[in-house]
Amino acid sequence: MKFLRKAIQALIIICLFIPVTLPAGTPPAYQQYKGPIQPGLEITADNWDRYLPELEKLLPKSKIQWYRIGVKNGLVTMPIKETKYYKLSPGVLEATKKNDGKCKTGDRNAMTGWVAGVPFPRPENGLELAWNCYSEVSRGCSHDDTLFYCWFGLFKGDKYEKHFNWELRKKKYRGRCEIPPLPSMDEAESEGMASKESIIVTEPHEVRGYINLRIRYWDVDKLDECYAYIPAIRRVRRLTGSDLTDPLLGSDCVVDDFEGWRQKLDSKMSFQILGKKDCLVPRVYTKKPDYESKKNRCCFNVDWEIRPLWIMEIKTNDPDYIYTKRILYLDSTPIEKGGTFMIYWGEEYDQKGRLWKANGQGAPSDNGKGFKNLYAWMYMNYQANHYTVMYGHPEYPNLEPTKAFGIKGLLRMAR
Repeated sequence: MKFLRKAIQALIIICLFIPVTLPAGTPPAYQQYKGPIQPGLEITADNWDRYLPELEKLLPKSKIQWYRIGVKNGLVTMPIKETKYYKLSPGVLEATKKNDGKCKTGDRNAMTGWVAGVPFPRPENGLELAWNCYSEVSRGCSHDDTLFYCWFGLFKGDKYEKHFNWELRKKKYRGRCEIPPLPSMDEAESEGMASKESIIVTEPHEVRGYINLRIRYWDVDKLDECYAYIPAIRRVRRLTGSDLTDPLLGSDCVVDDFEGWRQKLDSKMSFQILGKKDCLVPRVYTKKPDYESKKNRCCFNVDWEIRPLWIMEIKTNDPDYIYTKRILYLDSTPIEKGGTFMIYWGEEYDQKGRLWKANGQGAPSDNGKGFKNLYAWMYMNYQANHYTVMYGHPEYPNLEPTKAFGIKGLLRMAR
């Protein structure tokens, strides 16, 4: 008996020092928030400091830095409301159900078997989750065809510097769920096309007519084709990979940061789910919320809600790229309960491992038919305390490729 008792004691001691690990493919446990920040509370300049320890549990630190400016300076408040869920569009839900179980991930991070809809409704690892929120697949942040009119304002802290207006057009060539042709266009197979996107700057006069065109291919290792029309020299030039990470017209916006993560998913990347927890996010709006640049400046006066989010790490594994990694915060609500896999916030780290940039939803949108996009977005330089506000409204026309993505058609619209 004495020997057995000592053996049991030794076994207990050994178990205490063995790290506990989850089986491969097991998502992390959900961390539910039960603190004092609940619906009915409003965070203001008067109580910000009192609730700051709780806010730090619910918000990324870059978001804390951003909204401290607005709340502490009396530009905005943060009303906490009951969480509401807006399902994905009927076409996306139908395609997801129809194709459930057909998708697989394999070598080079590639995905096979996808036709349309959410490829992995119950993601089991980081790569599956990444494909669910990837801009060429996800309908949580855009749709088959999108036209976005936008006001773009630059701020140093809460001090206005300048602004410009643009129009963004994007057409997805495969995985279409609502706007014919469905589920893909001919170019998706014949040319391996994934999407086309164009930006036209309409004002002010000194940058009016600037055009950016991006063509993306489905193959994970086939580089994007990117072009820019520079009005000052009246020339079209092809952009290199490094050009895609240059700040857009002196702003804090990098094109690869659109929708939280617009960088091409490639074979170099690695993905890991870091956690699943409740976070504070702006609620989804069906009508554009009020925003006044002189009054609200770099923040948005919107309602907030507590929603469970995945926290995912994307390592670029590319020393020549602008970032070493991204941390994405995206919706983890099950699809059948109104989940979307929408990216709410992203943080980007430089080649020295320092938090450098961040961007995310200021006001997500739903057009009443399940089409998801945004009314407001924030890009920020965390280290420089500099902010770029994007505020506008989306439409969903069936874009004509020659006009929307041909250089001649774009030039006519720009002029």
